[in-house]
Amino acid sequence: MFLQHNCPDCGSTNLVNNGHTYYGKARRKYKQCGRQFVSVRQRAPLSTDQKRRIELLLAEPISLEGICRVLEIKAHQLYAYMDELYAEVPTDLACSIRQPAEIELHCLDCETDELWSFVLYKANKQWVWVALDRATRQVLAVYIGDRGAAGAFGLWQAVPDTYRHKATFHTDDWDAYKQIIPPEQHRFSKQKKHTNHVERFFCTLRQRASRLVRLSLSFSKKLDRHINSIRFVVMHYNLSLQV
Repeated sequence: MFLQHNCPDCGSTNLVNNGHTYYGKARRKYKQCGRQFVSVRQRAPLSTDQKRRIELLLAEPISLEGICRVLEIKAHQLYAYMDELYAEVPTDLACSIRQPAEIELHCLDCETDELWSFVLYKANKQWVWVALDRATRQVLAVYIGDRGAAGAFGLWQAVPDTYRHKATFHTDDWDAYKQIIPPEQHRFSKQKKHTNHVERFFCTLRQRASRLVRLSLSFSKKLDRHINSIRFVVMHYNLSLQV
């Protein structure tokens, strides 16, 4: 059991009784600021070890309810810490961008493709657009939206400036790419061999993100968590390549 003594808002210890909750637990109140709480908390806050395990399990194909069962924690504890982790994901997805000296020696080749997913129900399609460095296999950018030109433009804006100005982009024959990528930087073909690396990454992504597993009940119910969870898995993927 965990007892709360000092108010996190005002720091006061001046407490008064304030009745009982619906479940019969004694409720108390800080007299100075009026903050109310239950005097005895049945579950302690997450430990450092539990937080570390949550971070690792979120990058594996296990449902959120499964994580709660394994760690013996409540869902609201998991969601609160999960949102904290998602907020810390860097905008560059921990991708190590090649420097100008390296670029002069090597040409920049990127592969882009899109992966089908949905939020809440299958009619609400959310396409995962990915740009991948062919040499390092690192994911440069991720954008989630529709499959039209707006989605392609969102991915193009998310690509780092160095690649957007100097790289050659290999895609399939989808028209949305032709509307956004400059023709001198665009190479497209109906043959999958020109995008086989990013296609292979999609297989890894479906194996690592439970929300993308086909015929699963672990699909996302909210768009923001769908986006953040995919970015979180991609960040771990990039970090694993650097190690």
